[in-house]
Amino acid sequence: MVIRSNTGRERLNLNGAYNIDDHTAVIQETDSVNAQSTVCLLEQIMREQPLGLIYIILDNARYYRSGIVREFVEQNSRIRLMFLPPYSPNLNIIERLWKFFKKNVTYNTHYEKYAVFRNSCLQFFKNIDKYRVELETLMTDNFELIQA
Repeated sequence: MVIRSNTGRERLNLNGAYNIDDHTAVIQETDSVNAQSTVCLLEQIMREQPLGLIYIILDNARYYRSGIVREFVEQNSRIRLMFLPPYSPNLNIIERLWKFFKKNVTYNTHYEKYAVFRNSCLQFFKNIDKYRVELETLMTDNFELIQA
């Protein structure tokens, strides 16, 4: 049995945020996920939610705590950054979305051309409403506390 694999060095970098209230996502394709791309993402979130406070729950990636991001947040008082405890990806809702995305787009699928792969990925997020029923079940804030 021959198992085909993808080759090449092209990489698709996606940066995103998920709104657990209305099950929408803001996803950006970027050259690199870093402080600058994070600021761009925050700007897009602000455009899409023009009123009220915006709470962003983040893991502890170094670029989220960079001077560039801190300065942007200080200048935009509607944004509140909330950091998860270290080593707690199970609490990070966006990690559930990435896993769901990979299951639906990349698992057991061979893409002959990078352009087809990229398009499939971007179409998933463009048409994310198609998965709304599944996402409403998967993407909840019901966490179980496990004490040692």
